[in-house]
Parts: sequence; structure tokens; C-alpha cells
Amino acid sequence: MKRPLTTSFSAPPPARAEPPEPAPAAASWRDVAPFAAALIATLEAIEAGPKAGPAMRAHRSAMRRQGEAAAALGGSEALEAVLNQVAEADAAQAAQRLALIREAWTGLPGEAS
Repeated sequence: MKRPLTTSFSAPPPARAEPPEPAPAAASWRDVAPFAAALIATLEAIEAGPKAGPAMRAHRSAMRRQGEAAAALGGSEALEAVLNQVAEADAAQAAQRLALIREAWTGLPGEAS
């Protein structure tokens, strides 16, 4: 013998309102320091090694990945903070380094110019 249904599922459960996602906080110096350190290490490798070929493509790819990660963290503010830290690390080579970074970051969302 079958048991009778004890619960009626005729009405769907009430829909819950999704809370809005909080806006990302502005990236602090401490947040972007790892990206700046990775870029500086890559730039030092570029300065010490060949300026063309597979190694240079790998370096550009690495710089682009760091830029994508920084942009995901805090958008254009994070990218600008990274550029400032790289420029402050070695003022004598800042212009050349920033040019290489900007070339690798071309087309990133929130790209710092």
C-alpha cells in the first residue's frame, strides 16, 4: 500500500534577491607590490639578455600576464600603481622600462597610458 503525500510542492520556493556585488576596493601599494616585483625581475632579464627571439616573446607574455592580474585586482588604478612602483625602482631606466611594459599591456582592459 502506498503512503499518502504529506507535503505539497505545488508552489515554487520564494525567489531570493541576490545582493549586489561590492565594488572592488582601490588597490593599495601592498596589493600591487608582487606584480611590480615580478615585472622588475622580468625587465632585468630583458636588459641582460637578447632583445629578440623566443626569450623576448616569453618576457612580453609574462609582463602581459602580470598586467592582466593587476587589472583584475584593481583596474586602471592598480595598473597605474604598478607603473609608479616600477618607475620608482630605477629612475635611470624608468622611461625604457615603462615603454616595454606599455607595449606588452596594449589592449588590456583599464590600460594605463
